[in-house]
Amino acid sequence: MSGEQFDVARHFDKKLPDTYDKRIRQVIPDYESMHEMAKYQLVASTKKTNANILVAGVGTGHEAIAYAQNQPGWEITGFDLSSKMLSVAHSKISNFGIKNRITLVHGNIKEIDEDSPFDGAASILVMQFLPDNGQKQKYLHEISRRLTAGAGIVLIDLEGVKHTADYNVLLAAWKTHQFETRKNKDEVERDFMHVENDFHLISEGRIRELLTDAGFTGICKFYKSFLLGGYVATKK
Repeated sequence: MSGEQFDVARHFDKKLPDTYDKRIRQVIPDYESMHEMAKYQLVASTKKTNANILVAGVGTGHEAIAYAQNQPGWEITGFDLSSKMLSVAHSKISNFGIKNRITLVHGNIKEIDEDSPFDGAASILVMQFLPDNGQKQKYLHEISRRLTAGAGIVLIDLEGVKHTADYNVLLAAWKTHQFETRKNKDEVERDFMHVENDFHLISEGRIRELLTDAGFTGICKFYKSFLLGGYVATKK
């Protein structure tokens, strides 16, 4: 692994704004159902018809649009490091006619006002880019500080301890799926090198520990697919 830290914003700005929506559905075979499950977990845990929802790493706007369409009383605020991904999100949101209920912010969690508490949050495929050197912990604490008591959080990331037996079994199955369903084999190889070099996976136990440390309780694992794991929890 290179000693240079992976630049998330540069990666998404340069390579993926125009192709992300198609590519991610190739890489994650149940991408749509994963988001559908996450949406209903968030709805059930939020328990409010009118709510302010925080979306981390809003990207091209998939979650924000789904939440706004499904829950007409929800106001969505999403932030992302990639200005070009946000540009795609702006266009999509305008096309759906819901831009009055979705606010997009360029930057990280610190750009979100702490004085406007949120009733729920979603962090999907975001924390996996942060090293477990205090950055993951700080990230979850920053989200927690912006949530009201009783607010729900949905968290989905790649997980596991690299090169353990369980990790290798799940990785092999995922690779088999990718090589059998995608034509560009070199691209598949590059994608898995990306996972190996630039993603900071941690165990389920460590994820639960970090959520607990950030003030969340009732942690429940609701999703597992290859190396992806999804959790729902409640702010104390």
